[in-house]
Amino acid sequence: FGGYWDELGVTLGSLGTNLVLLGVTGLGFFPSRSIVVYTGLYWSILVFSLFQALLRQILATLPVASWGRASLVASLGRELGLGRVAEAEPSKEPLLGELVEAVGSCQDRAALLRRLRCECSVCSWALPRLRMQWLPGCSCPLCPECFRLHFTVGLRERGVGALGCPSCGRPDLHDDAQRLWYWSTLEPELRRSLDPDTFALVTRKLTELELQRDPQFLWCPHCSFGFIFEAEKGPAQCPQCHQCCCPRCQRPWDPRHSSLSCADFGLILRSGEPEMGPGELLGDTGIECPQCGQRFALARGGCLHFQCSQCRHQFCAGCGGQFHRPGSCPIPQCPLRGSLHGHHPRDCLFYLRDWEPPRLQQLLQSANVAFETEPPPEAPPNPTGLCPVPEQKEVGAAFRDEPCGRETAPGQAGLC
Repeated sequence: FGGYWDELGVTLGSLGTNLVLLGVTGLGFFPSRSIVVYTGLYWSILVFSLFQALLRQILATLPVASWGRASLVASLGRELGLGRVAEAEPSKEPLLGELVEAVGSCQDRAALLRRLRCECSVCSWALPRLRMQWLPGCSCPLCPECFRLHFTVGLRERGVGALGCPSCGRPDLHDDAQRLWYWSTLEPELRRSLDPDTFALVTRKLTELELQRDPQFLWCPHCSFGFIFEAEKGPAQCPQCHQCCCPRCQRPWDPRHSSLSCADFGLILRSGEPEMGPGELLGDTGIECPQCGQRFALARGGCLHFQCSQCRHQFCAGCGGQFHRPGSCPIPQCPLRGSLHGHHPRDCLFYLRDWEPPRLQQLLQSANVAFETEPPPEAPPNPTGLCPVPEQKEVGAAFRDEPCGRETAPGQAGLC
């Protein structure tokens, strides 16, 4: 549409002896270039008759009822970024058709802009409504750039189970029916918006997610390759690296495990291996996602709320119970329904995590459970007197395992 005025191509050095061209400006809603001239007596603004010709052409080619409505179509069309309004066909330019329909029912410019334009729910960029993109299951508009970045970055940093709406989080991708509907509906839009490599990554991640739901699917603890193990017992051999692991506890395979249960084998590992490799350490001190079975090393420090980086399932590290997002709790009258929360059994560490040591000692004494009050003889000397237990701390932009460093009290075995 701006091309109409660009094609004018008029440059005036002078208009007679007293008219000197000073500049180019815009008049109100007029999508025109107006010549500002000085006559020696007053400023005057000459609007070329080309604008009137444009309005006549809009009246002749578009279903617009009056001159005023044609002016609104012209000015709003330019503001919304349309092309040649008078030559465009509403059937080929959906935004133009919506603009003409809106102008026919309302002549309030501000109301028309609110109707035809909306802001991205992530970055607040205002664009014509028809140029926004929507995800299935919600009404949050996304600009094309936020839409693309949400999937391009999210696929590489998170799993497909966390790629719902970045604004409201809907739909619930843990629900099988909603997940299938969401991705099948979204596939054509993703194919148009993403580069081929990123779209291929979507397909691969979705395939992995469905495979994880198979109880015979395993992740290799050696190389992180996934495979199906159909045998009823014995070690599972990874077809990628050919290393073996236990199909039940997913610890790297050890011949001693053949005659021992997973729990008994774990006790042997805890009894004191001289050098424990990463695989054994993960099997011994790791935490398993109750939804997909992926195992992770659980660092000390932080809260009990854990989110699996593979399937995005949120659960309690103490009892394995699910954390429910706001509004998703299955208990209708739950007072915590509006917040992130879980329902923990009475023996979950959740209830004891924040107790002070004297209260914990009192609980143990009442249950006749023995506990240490002095550091064990084999403990290394601790000249600082501060708690030496390593825990994960945020240092700058990274996380590091460092000593706790809190003060200790007598009768607490040298711990805080």
